[in-house]
Amino acid sequence: MFDKRLMKMCPESRKYIAGNIILQWCELAMNATMIGLVAQIVEQIWLGTLKTQNLFLYMLIIAVSIIVRWYTQKGATRMSYLASKTIKRVMREQIYGKLLRLGTSYREHVSTAELVQESVEGVEQLESYFGQYVPQFFYAFLAPITLFVLFGLAGSWKVASVLLICVPLISGAIMVVQKVAKKLLGKYWDQ
Repeated sequence: MFDKRLMKMCPESRKYIAGNIILQWCELAMNATMIGLVAQIVEQIWLGTLKTQNLFLYMLIIAVSIIVRWYTQKGATRMSYLASKTIKRVMREQIYGKLLRLGTSYREHVSTAELVQESVEGVEQLESYFGQYVPQFFYAFLAPITLFVLFGLAGSWKVASVLLICVPLISGAIMVVQKVAKKLLGKYWDQ
């Protein structure tokens, strides 16, 4: 689930998360452009109205879309890395600072094994949370709205509406799976 406390702990990572979301959205736009052009080519071939200069222009636009899509995908991966790197640095600094404040009396509050587990494995888990989950969480809301508009402008308001209604069901299913997994992991860690 989305944790506001974690986001407040590292406001530096927000710009990288936002960059990741924007780049994923640009990638979606490039995919939509390519699919739209391929559909237009097929339609014009079917109707027998395809002209050679149009085909050349379409292929050029598709090639540019592929190149831009590659760069946006690479940029989104970079933003993911920077967001996770930032949060890991901040969390480790905070854990280290707390250990310095507690001194050798930290054993009264937490066992050494638990401390090592949290400072290594726990912080590493934040990589997937900040680098993948949070951007995908917001992108999951942005993409259906974008596709709704694109399908609507293409004249398929029924398809756009069905898509807009059904896509949140995916997020709902994911949240149910996460809750079940959280319970199972809670039982595992209790043991």
